[in-house]
Amino acid sequence: MNLRDRLFCVMDTETTGTDPLGGDRIIEIAIVPVYKQKILYRSIYSSLVNPKIKIPAVVERVHKISNQDIENAPVIDEVFEKMRTFMRKSIMVFHRAEFDLTFVDISAKEIGIFPPTVNYIDTREMSMVLFGEKKTLGWLAQKFGYEKPTHRALDDALVTAKVFIKMLNQLTEPQVLELLHNWRGQEW
Repeated sequence: MNLRDRLFCVMDTETTGTDPLGGDRIIEIAIVPVYKQKILYRSIYSSLVNPKIKIPAVVERVHKISNQDIENAPVIDEVFEKMRTFMRKSIMVFHRAEFDLTFVDISAKEIGIFPPTVNYIDTREMSMVLFGEKKTLGWLAQKFGYEKPTHRALDDALVTAKVFIKMLNQLTEPQVLELLHNWRGQEW
């Protein structure tokens, strides 16, 4: 099967900070399916997540997600199975995969389940192959003429999906296979 004919799911998370081992948690998640270089808008999944901790004011200003916004949002236990469904059936796509996957990994362990095994591609690594250095999502969006990332999960997942499709079409099948990784969780 041609790798380009596989289902890809682009995922982005927003968090209370950058340190999951220090207690930061997911506050928003979005998953954007891509099949045959087309975004499947009807199958997009997006949700705020109540992290059961307060969002620091500095983070609130970045994401524009307030403590009031997440007060009645589902907790990670409630959204995790939906995430796993996408992860099981597709090759996941991230921009800075280790960041998002570390938060997913910690979340799984906190709710008492094994972290999901994830086949994934990182658009930062794709940019290294195409442009000789790892580029930011903002740089890639500008390069391909898309809207800038907003630090909201759905907006950023859509931008990532669009730049992923552009870059996928510029890479050979062996190059894409070389970028394919497998995440099996980490020992903390």
